[in-house]
Amino acid sequence: MKKIFRKFILYANVVFAVFLILSFLSPHLSPEKIWFPAFLGLAYPYILLVNVLFLFGWIFLKRKELVISLLAIILGWVTFTDYLSIRPFRLMKKGHYTSMVRKQRKADHQLKFVSFNVRAFNHYPRGYNPSPRTEILTFIRDEDPDVLCIQEFYSINRAGFRESDVLRKLDNMPYRYTGYTASNRSHGYGIATFSHYPIIRTGSIPLKGRSSICVFSDLLLDQDTFRVYNCHLQSVNLDSEQYQILDSIKFRYDDQQIEEIKDISFRLRDAFIKRAVQADIIAAHIADCPHPVIICGDFNDTPVSYTYRTLRDGLQDAFSESGWGLGRTYNGKFPSFRIDYILHSESIDALFFSREKVMLSDHYPIISYLKMKKE
Repeated sequence: MKKIFRKFILYANVVFAVFLILSFLSPHLSPEKIWFPAFLGLAYPYILLVNVLFLFGWIFLKRKELVISLLAIILGWVTFTDYLSIRPFRLMKKGHYTSMVRKQRKADHQLKFVSFNVRAFNHYPRGYNPSPRTEILTFIRDEDPDVLCIQEFYSINRAGFRESDVLRKLDNMPYRYTGYTASNRSHGYGIATFSHYPIIRTGSIPLKGRSSICVFSDLLLDQDTFRVYNCHLQSVNLDSEQYQILDSIKFRYDDQQIEEIKDISFRLRDAFIKRAVQADIIAAHIADCPHPVIICGDFNDTPVSYTYRTLRDGLQDAFSESGWGLGRTYNGKFPSFRIDYILHSESIDALFFSREKVMLSDHYPIISYLKMKKE
């Protein structure tokens, strides 16, 4: 029995080591062509954890089989650093950057970026209650960013909720560009970029998909022009019952729940495919950009994904460069990962990155101080 059990553990270890290696490969495989590896990329932290447990188990038993998971983990070290950023002196710098006013930043050719998915200012669960919008706008104003990228921007033709009311609240950033995926005379839903510095050109990149949008704005800082992309990519669009299934620890394993799990899987698959197409379109647009680039937004995908790898190609991740910890940006239970990003050209330095743990939306706002290199 001991031999059988040991062989079972060994085979299980090999299987999970292979899964881990396949998860490393998933960002290089477009879900449009082959979608199954995208699920392994999504499950990467859990597969990694299982391999770590196998590794320590073999170490405890002093068995040479420890090399199975050890080699798999080493092969994916770059992927691991995208998930976890450890900067020993980063926390010591936080006070310095949070106290830096705009005049100091401008003198040093720095910009403070804030990117925030505001969940339509929490309008839907609370009706016409103006409190959530006021709290979010107060938080933004107190942060005093140079550039603000809002996803799931929402306005309605009602006092206190109009777009003009938001503009008055954020009058310290007089330049803005708003793009709507849905709008009529009564309301608008989309994305918005606000800037303290002049916006000299704007445009949008057509994307297929519900609530998916990407806009760009060319900003002028002194004599330098740089482009800011603000995007919100395809959501999974799960309903409340499906979130409850994913949040539940105990599964019933009845026919109804199996069908619901199948439906969730199909929705995830479709979202993987749509985001892959969207990422390819945006990446092609970036490749033709004549200016340094900053991308802010809700990618709705993890760092181990085709979407992230495609959009990051040739760019730096502000979190990886100057962040700390896991950087989880979605505050729900699923997908409880880093799905919001600030990426930038190599000609720009990320001096500081922070995820602010404020419960104002289903996403946490992210902040980065970027330094424009003078040529």
